[in-house]
Amino acid sequence: KMVILNAEHPDVEQFIWCKAKEEKKAHTLIDAGYDPSLDGEAYSSIFFQNANNSVRATDEFMHAVAAGEDWWTKSIVNSENVKKYRARDLMRSIAEATWQCGDPGMQFDTTINRWHTSKNTDRINASNPCSEYMFLDDSACNLASLNLMRFVNGGLFDVEALRHAVDTVTLAQEIIVDAASYPTEKIARNSHDFRPLGLGFANLGSLLMSMGVPYDSESGRAWAGALSAVMCGQSYLTSARI
Repeated sequence: KMVILNAEHPDVEQFIWCKAKEEKKAHTLIDAGYDPSLDGEAYSSIFFQNANNSVRATDEFMHAVAAGEDWWTKSIVNSENVKKYRARDLMRSIAEATWQCGDPGMQFDTTINRWHTSKNTDRINASNPCSEYMFLDDSACNLASLNLMRFVNGGLFDVEALRHAVDTVTLAQEIIVDAASYPTEKIARNSHDFRPLGLGFANLGSLLMSMGVPYDSESGRAWAGALSAVMCGQSYLTSARI
């Protein structure tokens, strides 16, 4: 599950550190001889292991970090100031806790809603755990990925085969919207009204490795950008025809 807390929430400091503190407990148990595996005694006895945590930050918060300004948390009941922090101290805590245990992540609320594809409906408040789906509350998205290595033939990448696969899978996902069942009536209604679907690619690292292209390089980023452009353009054309 995904758990998200706004940067101005009064509990934000405790939220930032909650998983890191539990991780220390797990390490203590491991040092004492308890099973350190994912489902072992150490990790199964601590909290927050079934959730991804993220802090939801506005541009206002990020500007306060950059400028070294103060940051006030605000009451959920009446929006009055509760506690003053240095914005950079909170940001440092986020970075430190994430370095220790991988959480919390960050979501950039202002940017997300600036890029909202259906601005006249409602704001975007959250995402799914991997954050590739950003949309309205009470909505659902069917997601799929294409294995890029399946399009390599004789050391060359078959762009036309990728286009054809995008066509086929986009059409299949569109059919699934009507064929699927949904947990609530509101989710079903939003799914039929907006018909959200997502198609991505997998194995980019393997593709680049097979072609001798460094992952963290201008060439690697160019490959990622070109593949994304092909997929997005073809998916748009397919959706327009549907």
